[in-house]
Amino acid sequence: MHYGYHIGIDEIGNWLPLILPIVILHLILFSVALWDLLKRNQSREYKWMWGMIIVLINMIGPILYFIFGRRHSIDAPTSSKPASKKVWKS
Repeated sequence: MHYGYHIGIDEIGNWLPLILPIVILHLILFSVALWDLLKRNQSREYKWMWGMIIVLINMIGPILYFIFGRRHSIDAPTSSKPASKKVWKS
């Protein structure tokens, strides 16, 4: 005697058109976010933190990285030259 709900092959086939695009989107976001993180010139602590967020928080982690994590490196100055100061003469 079997108690509970048993999912058959027919029922999985009904859900497949909904689940498959979500799984593909997740795999694309996951792999692109990790690759982008590894290619960036950032500190090791920064990469570890965002790597854990990307891996442990499914679907939301890569999205958070693209919204907030990449902003950190974009705001950083790209040149090592100090900004020139304007001197006003009166």
